[in-house]
Amino acid sequence: MNRKLGTIAFLSALAMSGNALADGWSWAPFKQDGWKPEFTLAGVVGSMNPDNGNSDQYTGGELSLNCPWFQPPTGSIRQQFNIGYYNQDNMSVTSFEMNPNYFVSIGKGWTVGAGPGIGYVRAVIDDQMASLSSFQLSTNLNYRSGHFFAGLGARYQDTRDKEIAPGKFGADNWLVAAKFGINF
Repeated sequence: MNRKLGTIAFLSALAMSGNALADGWSWAPFKQDGWKPEFTLAGVVGSMNPDNGNSDQYTGGELSLNCPWFQPPTGSIRQQFNIGYYNQDNMSVTSFEMNPNYFVSIGKGWTVGAGPGIGYVRAVIDDQMASLSSFQLSTNLNYRSGHFFAGLGARYQDTRDKEIAPGKFGADNWLVAAKFGINF
């Protein structure tokens, strides 16, 4: 119930501030001369701590680019597509996520960002499998220099509370990870 009220409050505040947010935004920047997607491909390693399991290694990948649909008057929005895997004891989690984050520059090559996301999670507990939708919040600290990319991130993922195995619902989890890759 608290989650639903929080979501309603957030969406209401967003709707009321829509006109203020619209000033200076660039819509469909991919249609503008000089727009570049600035693709980044990175490997991701970290530690995932799911509700129904113990903290253990997470491995995956991330493809990110400047958002082609809209950009704010300052900073940037980067679309981050993540796929990753966790396996420990009797539980495994495979997730595919889309996490658009708003980034601001904090120094030469350094950016910090945060944002919401949506995803799909395939969770297996005690040989019982479930497909779950997810919502997540993430924050990232990234460094770019030429083709070199490195980053640190943290993310909380909330999955639908569907029963996966007897008495075990959902696959909500925390993730802390490092990213290393290449800018194109």
